[in-house]
Amino acid sequence: MNISNYQKQFRTLLIIVISFFALSLVYFSNIIINEIKERELKTIDRYAKFIQIIANNDIQSANYFIDDILIKNHSIPVIVTDSNGKIIEFKNISKTPEKIDEALLLKSLVSMKKKYQPIVIDILDENDNKIDFQLIYYNNSKTLEIIILAPYFIFILTVLILLTVYLIFYYSNKSERDSLWTGLAKETAHQLGTPLSSLIGWSELLKNNKQVDKRYVGKEIDKDLDKLKTITDRFSNIGSKPKLINQNLKKSIEKSIIYLENRLTLKIKTTLNLENINTSFNEQLFSWVIENLYKNSIDSIGRTGNIKINLFQKKNKIILDFIDDGVGIKKADFKKIFDPGFTTKERGWGLGLALVNRIISDYHKGEIFVLESIKNTKTTIRIELKK
Repeated sequence: MNISNYQKQFRTLLIIVISFFALSLVYFSNIIINEIKERELKTIDRYAKFIQIIANNDIQSANYFIDDILIKNHSIPVIVTDSNGKIIEFKNISKTPEKIDEALLLKSLVSMKKKYQPIVIDILDENDNKIDFQLIYYNNSKTLEIIILAPYFIFILTVLILLTVYLIFYYSNKSERDSLWTGLAKETAHQLGTPLSSLIGWSELLKNNKQVDKRYVGKEIDKDLDKLKTITDRFSNIGSKPKLINQNLKKSIEKSIIYLENRLTLKIKTTLNLENINTSFNEQLFSWVIENLYKNSIDSIGRTGNIKINLFQKKNKIILDFIDDGVGIKKADFKKIFDPGFTTKERGWGLGLALVNRIISDYHKGEIFVLESIKNTKTTIRIELKK
């Protein structure tokens, strides 16, 4: 598996883990919040019941029990008012009791009224008839207020972590893209080998064989020089947006294949079934695609075999198929072969098909994929372009 694929899987796994962790924290925080809320509400309910029981019996006992329950409550802010709204008791309004004044109590009471409905305590006479009532106002404890904010902090923290992960992988991918362009330079240097070797061969032939057909050699040398110019043009296109020109695709493919065929000594039969199609493409870069796919098929076949190249139109698409009877591609590798760095060869950078994919998808807005692969029988790599 190549580094790029590891990065994608690690990034996906990391995001899933972080998201799961964050959701778990939010979920359990909500459970804790609800439990604390329920506990505090029960405390207030008990407090209200005690007030109701005691307020309807003995005033002195009522004051005693009220004070006792309020003393046990160390966190929940409570204000008790009579039926006229006059404050008759309070607890946990401030950590510094000496700073509590009427203004602070009224401010706290307004806040409590907005937060929760008051608990009504009915005052009954000896015949259980309602003669008056009291209201108990309360608010969340400071602890509960802090815990309520926890999910928001967790959410913000999660967003920041995911943003950090995104930026890390963004710049990591940017580095990968930069390394791809470095790979293009290496691939360019590698491709210089064919025309340079050919030129050296023609030079030796002219030196050692005076009876050679100089016209023929001259034409072949011109082809090699033209190939060097093409490679130079490709290199100049790296990192920039190439120009797409409406031209004949069939002729461009034939030109690339014929050049390579004449410079290979392998016993490989190449069959071209090409429709006469005009479309917009960059010839320098597209010929690079043809050469890479052709050489890829040769590497798959070995020394003897068959390569078939089909070009045709289907509905609103232009289809280009490279078919060979080589060793084939594992189904698990159908997508991986187009990743930078992925290779099944003992020697190689794993850049050829990655470059092809980049040229087709980024520059020509097309698609390249493995259509099918049967070992030593038939492997088809397909390119689809919009008409």
